[in-house]
Amino acid sequence: DIWVRVYKIDEQDGLYNIRFEVEDNGIGITKEKQEHMFESFSQGSIQINRKYGGTGLGLSIVKGLMDILKGKIYLTSELGKGTTFYFELPLEHSTEVIKSQKTEYFKDVSELELSNIKILVVEDNKINQMITKKILNKMGLNCEVVDNGESAVEKVKSVDYDVVLMDIHMPGISGLEATKRIRSFNKELTIFALTAVTIEDKMHEFDEAGFDDIISKPFKQVDFEKKLYNALIGDKANAS
Repeated sequence: DIWVRVYKIDEQDGLYNIRFEVEDNGIGITKEKQEHMFESFSQGSIQINRKYGGTGLGLSIVKGLMDILKGKIYLTSELGKGTTFYFELPLEHSTEVIKSQKTEYFKDVSELELSNIKILVVEDNKINQMITKKILNKMGLNCEVVDNGESAVEKVKSVDYDVVLMDIHMPGISGLEATKRIRSFNKELTIFALTAVTIEDKMHEFDEAGFDDIISKPFKQVDFEKKLYNALIGDKANAS
């Protein structure tokens, strides 16, 4: 069984501290394993992982998201009785009801065969991988993900991608170097730089490397969608 609870802990000056709890009555977690639950690839044991599923990357991603949102996450557990995960988030109260609006950025989106579009995401940060993939899926697009520049270059050699979303700072070769290598054999592929640096400071480097444009981090979904869709529309127009 699983129970989910949400309640207010306290409130001050319009800022609410909200607690979310997820409780189960499963096998529980040992004290030793609890200390490492929020580390990447933490697992109770090989046998438990095969039977019940390990924590893998999931909890480390959750911990990262909590840090971004200025929240906290905890767990309590007892062997043979179950586990409770709970996290607290500071949330502002809003009296305004925001209605979702879909903005049309261009006229020919309906003509795109979204299921046929191939996108490669090159990103070493697991949280950023998840966020980027989520945005693409919401747009009706699928993607492949690699976590380093060397793999990106090899992928582009073997797969005819429509767009590459390239992180700049990665282990091994950087996104700049990976893009330079790709441009040595593919001049037409659309490549976006995913970066948190000040654009004015680095724009000449991006141009020299061969990027088509920049998508700034943290992503603004409207800008992300607009640039990506417009690139896809442009590719379709050039091909026809």
